[in-house]
Amino acid sequence: MKILSFNWHTPYLSLLAGLRQHTFEIAPANLEASFLKPWDEAMRPMPENVSAITKEEARERLSNPGYYDLMIAHNVKDIVMAKDFALPKILVFHNRLSTEAELGKKPEIVKDYREWVRQLVSGVYCVFISETKRHDWGIPGEIIMPGIDTSLYGGYTGENPVVLRIGNNLKVRDLMTGYSVQEEALADLANVIFGMNADIPASRLSSGWDELKEAYRRNRLFINTTMAPWEDGYNLAMLESMATGMPVLTLENPTCPLTDGVDGFVGATAADLRARAQRLLEDLPQAKSIGAEGRKTVERLFPISAFHEKWAAAIGRAMDWSPKPPGVIFPAAGTETPRRRFAKKHPAGKNVLLSYTSYPITAAAYIERAFRTGHDVVTAGGRINDRIVNMWNLHNMRGEIKTHDIPTPDLTGDMDFILPRLPQGFKPDFLLWVETGLGRAPVNLHKLDIPKAAYLIDTHVHPERDIENSRGFDVVFVAQRAYIPLFQAAGVKNVHWLPLACDPEIHGKRPMEKTRDVGFVGSLTDERRVKLLMRLAEKMDVQYGRLFLREMADFFCGSKIVFNNAIKNDLNMRVFESMCAGAMLLTDNADGLTDFFRDKAHLVIYGDGDIVDLAGHYLAHDTERDAIAEAGRREVLEKHTYAHRVAEIVKVMGGL
Repeated sequence: MKILSFNWHTPYLSLLAGLRQHTFEIAPANLEASFLKPWDEAMRPMPENVSAITKEEARERLSNPGYYDLMIAHNVKDIVMAKDFALPKILVFHNRLSTEAELGKKPEIVKDYREWVRQLVSGVYCVFISETKRHDWGIPGEIIMPGIDTSLYGGYTGENPVVLRIGNNLKVRDLMTGYSVQEEALADLANVIFGMNADIPASRLSSGWDELKEAYRRNRLFINTTMAPWEDGYNLAMLESMATGMPVLTLENPTCPLTDGVDGFVGATAADLRARAQRLLEDLPQAKSIGAEGRKTVERLFPISAFHEKWAAAIGRAMDWSPKPPGVIFPAAGTETPRRRFAKKHPAGKNVLLSYTSYPITAAAYIERAFRTGHDVVTAGGRINDRIVNMWNLHNMRGEIKTHDIPTPDLTGDMDFILPRLPQGFKPDFLLWVETGLGRAPVNLHKLDIPKAAYLIDTHVHPERDIENSRGFDVVFVAQRAYIPLFQAAGVKNVHWLPLACDPEIHGKRPMEKTRDVGFVGSLTDERRVKLLMRLAEKMDVQYGRLFLREMADFFCGSKIVFNNAIKNDLNMRVFESMCAGAMLLTDNADGLTDFFRDKAHLVIYGDGDIVDLAGHYLAHDTERDAIAEAGRREVLEKHTYAHRVAEIVKVMGGL
């Protein structure tokens, strides 16, 4: 895709440019400052997939519909400038609103400004660089933490007994940067400052990327004093110093990633920082030892692979989240293909109008398969394309991406489009829309005079969005029970828990030699998940696969143990699918899990402290492990298939 962005911070844009499948045009930020550049090569070399343009060129090209596929903004003024241009937009929130207001000496504006921005970003996909930023703004959005490629920074030598400081406007933003704390801590100690700081005579910009990396490698330590509650306990410069193997000295902060004396030094006061700085300036071996542990920490907590994977998925979601451009005209009813006549195949079943975005690995596809065994179904909706496959890394998805009975012009259905295209004689008993992470709830639902239901799968990921999507439905089914009170508090009354399930034809057990100790299929974007897998891998054979459908089930069949980790206490698909395949499931607890299954009878529930011991025990006791796996398989087949979920949907809808 061709993406427009603005240079709020060259190092961050350099990270984004690691998405090599896209080309980026970068204009100066929409701020009143004459010194701003589209790209600062003193900070990073310009990648091959990036080109620099002027603000005027950006506006001209935005006026040409279709020139850009997407715009990524880095401050509110970028969105204000582009608000009248119809294209998908992402806004990245790098700072806290409360901090900006305090720096501007206008803390009273926070409430009104937040509400104004909330209205401004309607239809804009929001990304926050940390949880604290999202919490401070109070606006729904996704968190994508920075990612660091440690291979770029070389090895730390630390021969210069000098403290490195990096940052722009350090003195002006003392509230958040802690510049005055640095000054007190480093009085009379050798130090160097890189950055744009006109009011600090000793500060200068690096001559280029090579000099900056050399500063990380050769100077003894890096100091960070970002201040709570105004800023996170780390910044990009601190993470880069850790990536080099340079030891970090930092001020206490609730979100600091370092453990004092293990992978860095953490002090509560300027005096604490000074004492630790003096120790490191005198002891190069200790500096190297602490720095090496810090490098491991940044690799574990801020992997560049997770950054790119999350950004690729966010771009795909933003493309779908964007409102439909004005001027989309629906073809007249029946102009594409003649409406077929409806012939009922299941006299005792229901007539179901089922809407979702088509791709074969979504729960919606399993729901459709289950419905079609006993009911008559007409499907309506869009389907994913190659762009979404690339964004979501679905290249291994072997199933067919089916075209719906009524294909819609985009991923959000419109009843004005769908209703005239229903088969002749088809009178649905109810509508079911299944959320897939693509497309929003159908519009013009009031045109339907039948019961309408929504099934929301990923409420743990985007609860605010799902609550908004639930408006207009008579019944709301949620896969994650813990969120039912949120819907009720928002005035959504008829909410039911409908957990995920398995499809025995796709996920069923097949005789297969178990060649791996522990198998895992899923994303590697969650820090805790990766940490747990790494701990297991230190003691046993752990294998990971990016697999789907039958290939995923066969991977489970060939694993003695299947590892599962809930992202946000969610009862996910992997629980039911792996048990259906006849593997012993090793999982953390999730809301509702023990309502269905007994620990050490149907599956095994671990805690972070005992996961390795539990896995080792069951690898050493085949009979015990196989008995649990078989009991779990029988339980899901008897109670937790998508046929069971469809029966529950029909029961609830029939009771309206």
